[in-house]
Amino acid sequence: MSYTVKVNEDKCIGCSLCARICPTGTLKIDTQSKKAYTTDITCDNAWGCLYACPTNALSMTEATG
Repeated sequence: MSYTVKVNEDKCIGCSLCARICPTGTLKIDTQSKKAYTTDITCDNAWGCLYACPTNALSMTEATG
């Protein structure tokens, strides 16, 4: 099953822990805002980023299509 990761920018503090632990490259850090953002890549149940985020700024939903 594939999942789409969403970032709540209001909660993101730009620590980059999610991007460092992401094995698929789904999460990146914007060089200007220093906040996380997602690419178009879906992940296959790699929940580590959710657990790594200290502010609970990430959520996952089942990918459609």
